[in-house]
Amino acid sequence: MRRYYFNFRKGDKISRDRIGMHLPNIDAAREEAIYTWRDVLATAAMAREAPFDCEIQITDDSGETVLSIPTGHSVRLH
Repeated sequence: MRRYYFNFRKGDKISRDRIGMHLPNIDAAREEAIYTWRDVLATAAMAREAPFDCEIQITDDSGETVLSIPTGHSVRLH
C-alpha cells in the first residue's frame, strides 16, 4: 500500500496533511478525498460560507500532486 496525503487549499493558503493514509491505489485515495470533501461542504453550509477557490490536493510520499479535486465558483450551498 502507498501513503497518500490530503492537502486542503483555499486561495493561496494550503493546509498540509502531515499524517496521510495508507491506501491500495489512487482510486481509493479519490474516494477518500470525495468523502472528505462532503464533510467540508457540510461544514461550510452550516457556517453559511461557500468554499470558493478551494481544492483537495492528493499527494504521494514525494510530495507530488497526483490528483486535485477543485470546487470553483459553481458550488452552491443549499
